[in-house]
Amino acid sequence: MTKDLKDKKFFIISKEKYLGYRIHDSKTYDLTTAVRKLLALDTLNEEKETSYHLQEVDFSMVDNPLVLTNEVKEDKEQMDMPF
Repeated sequence: MTKDLKDKKFFIISKEKYLGYRIHDSKTYDLTTAVRKLLALDTLNEEKETSYHLQEVDFSMVDNPLVLTNEVKEDKEQMDMPF
């Protein structure tokens, strides 16, 4: 495996018939663990109403921290409660 692929994380997504997609659990996994869990879930899936897929976690949206503008910075006067 290349170094880039080792660093990637994946969600296990379940697609339920008539209900749509959802994240199976809130954990992220490396590729090897994700594939093992995916195969285990698919093997245990007797009803075949649910299928499982991998979705790469994209951290590019959160690499840069948000910078607060003057409009959202706390103002001391606004923080005082009237009571």
